[in-house]
Amino acid sequence: MKEQEKNEIEVEIREHSDADFFPEKCPICKMSNLKRFTYKFREIQDLGTPLICRRTHYERVYFQCKECKEIFTIEHPLIPIGARYMPGVIKYAVARVLKKGDSIRRVTQDLNELHLVKISETTVQRWINEYGEKDKISTDLSEEEPPDDFSGFLSLDGTFKSVKVKKNDQNLVP
Repeated sequence: MKEQEKNEIEVEIREHSDADFFPEKCPICKMSNLKRFTYKFREIQDLGTPLICRRTHYERVYFQCKECKEIFTIEHPLIPIGARYMPGVIKYAVARVLKKGDSIRRVTQDLNELHLVKISETTVQRWINEYGEKDKISTDLSEEEPPDDFSGFLSLDGTFKSVKVKKNDQNLVP
């Protein structure tokens, strides 16, 4: 076996298959006369380290009932149907953005560079929208009283905007 060179990325492959969980009976007709129909291999990305690229080779197996001829698949306990990323990758990204307050761009960059997960910012944004608490904060603040020590300025993304209409902006108000 060749000795690993310094700073060379090692690929770690994990293998999972639906064939390990052969169903007992057909979900449609409940008969136990089944056969393995076909299969499809997929590569799913997992969290790695700067020197280890982790991938899961997954075999999705389709079964056919010999009685009703229905084709079906099972849900693997570790891998959700249609997953391109392991659940740990999604949990990591969502926790970094929602709990730690990191930017989506920074989390995407860390996933790509430090964890060797090829991912786009739009994918991370979709996860945040899906798993985040999007509708729990009220956006209508017109009925709320301002705090006692309110200066009259709101901070939006590091910029300051006056809440009161300035003398030069009075022409803009209808």
